[in-house]
Amino acid sequence: MYRPMNPVSVWETHSTKRTLGDVEGAARFLLERWPVGQYTEFHQAARQAAWDVLTGATTIEAFRATFIAAAEEAGILA
Repeated sequence: MYRPMNPVSVWETHSTKRTLGDVEGAARFLLERWPVGQYTEFHQAARQAAWDVLTGATTIEAFRATFIAAAEEAGILA
């Protein structure tokens, strides 16, 4: 199921910005494209929040806020 969210832009590389507009895409980014060495408690919380949205345990807005906090801490929030 597609779960849209207000877009969040992150730096995928130093010169490539990616805009994420759905929970599934953001979850994939957390799992596959997250910067090496930035697997912090915020990152883990964002991964858990993504799972919680997918299982109906939390809201998309709560996930988005957690994702933004993790991206900001990792220095990739655009």
